[in-house]
Amino acid sequence: MQANQSPGLLSDVLIVETTDTPAAAFAAALAADFGATVIVCEPPGEGSALRRLGPPSVQEVWWPVIARNKLSLAIDPAHAEAPRLLQRLAARADILVRDDCATGALLHEMLGSAGRAVDIHLFPPGADRPDLWAWSTQPEFAAAASGLMALTGEADGPATQPEMPLADYCAGMMALSIGLAELWSARRGSRPPAAVPMALHEALHRMNEWNLVVASAQGSSERRNGNRFPMNANIGNIFRTRDGKLLTVSAATPSVADRLLHMIGGPALRDDPRFRTPADRRLHMDQLDGLVAQWMSRHDAEEAMRLVRENDVVVGPICNAVDVLAHPHVRDRGDIVRVGGDGGGEFAMPAALPMTFPTAGEVRHVGHAIGADNDAALTLLGFSPAQTAELRRDGVIWR
Repeated sequence: MQANQSPGLLSDVLIVETTDTPAAAFAAALAADFGATVIVCEPPGEGSALRRLGPPSVQEVWWPVIARNKLSLAIDPAHAEAPRLLQRLAARADILVRDDCATGALLHEMLGSAGRAVDIHLFPPGADRPDLWAWSTQPEFAAAASGLMALTGEADGPATQPEMPLADYCAGMMALSIGLAELWSARRGSRPPAAVPMALHEALHRMNEWNLVVASAQGSSERRNGNRFPMNANIGNIFRTRDGKLLTVSAATPSVADRLLHMIGGPALRDDPRFRTPADRRLHMDQLDGLVAQWMSRHDAEEAMRLVRENDVVVGPICNAVDVLAHPHVRDRGDIVRVGGDGGGEFAMPAALPMTFPTAGEVRHVGHAIGADNDAALTLLGFSPAQTAELRRDGVIWR
């Protein structure tokens, strides 16, 4: 294992990342936050495809965040001398985190003789078994392949695509957890590590496992139900206040439901036969939602929140990203950090979460330019300055 300049839970772990998609990059970013040395292998010129994700305004901030705490090694995988460098990487790495990009495939070949690195391979649904998957194998379709998307959206409308890399980030987090466990077990048992292959939709199967269990038991799938949880007999939805703010309600127990009904309609509504029990409420949920919506529409958000606190009812505001950045609780916990960029300015991003005390993770720097860390990365691998200069002169590395 390799020593990292910053202390952390993973300070003796060397990870090599080769990816064009967010899942593997996020897995490596989590490890880097907690002290692992992460070397990103990316092709010269334009670098990783992740640098070009989204419109220009997003590209300016995306790479500094997803590549934070990492070292960029710009290597030309097509160069005749590249296998020699990749072999050196494979021999020294503890973990390889990759998708199906060209450099990742070459580095995977190098692992055969090295045998000491855990090979974490993240790929889209069907990429490993195209004979059983007749549709597109793009990673964007992981949510559609998991059953999750079928539950999103209004009951009488189309399914809704979650606007977040949910499958990528869940898969990256899960694969890294198993990869670190496999690394520990292999070192402890003095055995070669097993590979950790994972399709993106498999992580969402676990996140959404209740849906599979219910479908197996009842022989049919739950249908999307807007903001209500399927099968839910409790009061839960999103409502707009008089001043246009959105509040989410969750009366998940009979006692909270009773207090909510009493707050908006007094004893008469609380004791109304239509809403007296969870079974009654399930049968009349549309009418109940209408009554809650009417109450919300008569109050501004600040007044509504005062009343729900006084009545011990579970209601909360829906925060957008700007709200989160300015939220005093988030700020006081240090959940958002601002890190200086190489060219000046600051980047706001999540801290190294979860936090431990004393802190075991930190954001040390933003993602660097393509090949900016060639010398540092190759020094970690045992190359002398003269050998690094030779690789640069021969075009194996760039910059």
